[in-house]
Amino acid sequence: MRTVIQVERANCCAFNNSLNREIAALNGVYAVNIDNYKNEVTIDHTDEVSFEEIYAKLEESGYTPLGDRSREKTDYSTLEWPEENQHN
Repeated sequence: MRTVIQVERANCCAFNNSLNREIAALNGVYAVNIDNYKNEVTIDHTDEVSFEEIYAKLEESGYTPLGDRSREKTDYSTLEWPEENQHN
């Protein structure tokens, strides 16, 4: 699962390293990327970690996440893919 969170303002690289460690310490997080140009944080994680936990870590680390604090997870297991086009 991938979560992308817009933040008010991404900080310098030294501060980003600290945030990477904080978020990566959450059980279920396996990758963190901070884009200073787009002002967004991308987190790859399992279902073990909740959006609220990630959001809280961002706030604790001095980031101001933009948008709604509560997000529903999308269940892709029920997604039905369209059948291939059949041309007669």
